[in-house]
Amino acid sequence: MSRFIRGSVGLAGFARPGALFWRRVRDYLDWERQNLRLVVDWVVALYIIIPFGLLGGRYYYGFWNGEIPEAMQSLPLAVLLLVPLLTALASRPILMLEQADAVFLRQCPGWLAGVTVRGLVMFAAFQAIKTLLVAAILLPFLRELYGIAWGTIVVLGLAIWTLHLAVGMLVHFTIVFRRDRFKSNAAAGGLLAVSALFLWAASSGAAAGLAAAAALGTVAALLMRKRTTLSHHFEESAAADTAVRFRFAALLLARAIDKPRPPKRKALLLRRSGPLLPRFAGSWQIRQIADAALKSALRERGYAGMYLQFLVISLAAAAIGPVWLGWIVVPLMLLLFSMWLRGLWIRFAGHAFPPVAAMDSVLLDSACAPAVGVQMLPLAFALSACLGVKVYAAWWGAVVFGLPGAIAGMILAYMLAAFWHKKEQAA
Repeated sequence: MSRFIRGSVGLAGFARPGALFWRRVRDYLDWERQNLRLVVDWVVALYIIIPFGLLGGRYYYGFWNGEIPEAMQSLPLAVLLLVPLLTALASRPILMLEQADAVFLRQCPGWLAGVTVRGLVMFAAFQAIKTLLVAAILLPFLRELYGIAWGTIVVLGLAIWTLHLAVGMLVHFTIVFRRDRFKSNAAAGGLLAVSALFLWAASSGAAAGLAAAAALGTVAALLMRKRTTLSHHFEESAAADTAVRFRFAALLLARAIDKPRPPKRKALLLRRSGPLLPRFAGSWQIRQIADAALKSALRERGYAGMYLQFLVISLAAAAIGPVWLGWIVVPLMLLLFSMWLRGLWIRFAGHAFPPVAAMDSVLLDSACAPAVGVQMLPLAFALSACLGVKVYAAWWGAVVFGLPGAIAGMILAYMLAAFWHKKEQAA
């Protein structure tokens, strides 16, 4: 009998709101850790995370030692403060609610309030950590560029924290009240008012920033109290909470998992195009294969977006920092870009031709260089032109470096194609 009583007490203690909440937090963190391990392996860490982390650390060190780019020195403070505003708009509270809670938690308001309150406290703590990270990133600009005092920076950090809380709760209510047009529009209007208040107060001094922090903190406290006492819209709240928990996993796994795509009915680009490569690119068989690879890449979904992302990141890495760093960044980015294009070529060569019509490996290896080289021309020209402008501090530096850089990118494609061909033959 005593053993049964002890077991019942143990089950009752495990079913308390605190134990239930922390069990869900542990399950959620384990799930996110498994998703992260699925995407980030040693190769990704060695070739992407560690180099770009070191590069970012070098830039951050340079910002503290007077190496802030000239393009940023004329920016007003309100433009820099758009960074914490954007991070605040991406904030969402995670309350650890489940659709199955409608069975028993809604019948026990104390349990539901206990889980919700703990979720809001965790949300406030997480936003405080995020605020410290954002303030650490902005700190060299605030001190070295604008000369803001430490006391004003502390007040600004407090305003950023309360901004994250208020904006996160307002965004949450816009989702919860999406079926109630009046309340949803009121929450959206509150977002605009809170954003305008923060930008004005943060640019007006310590006193205005402190008043804005108090006002934003009051708004956040009222919204959190409203969230804990909200007894209806449970289905919308659980759905919004589930969407927030899946957001990071969806971002991680978007590139790792192939989504089923419907077959294309017709090509919208280059439907009746002729040959793309000139005669000096090779024989007509090589040019036909390279043309097919180029058209396949241009018609593929996501190719243009990935190309533009790589171009923007490469230009940003080449434009920021001293000139000597540009001489390192430009060849490195061209090498990484050629490796990505090589991966696209391997996928094209492996799926474009059926086994019954297997293509000669010599022709495929010969067509790789012109196909990859043509795709490298725009990026090589843009990076070389950017480096030329930095070297000569004039626009005509783009002409001096742009064309030779584009030719160098083409030569690099041919050299890498020959290297990969010899490596595959040796294997």
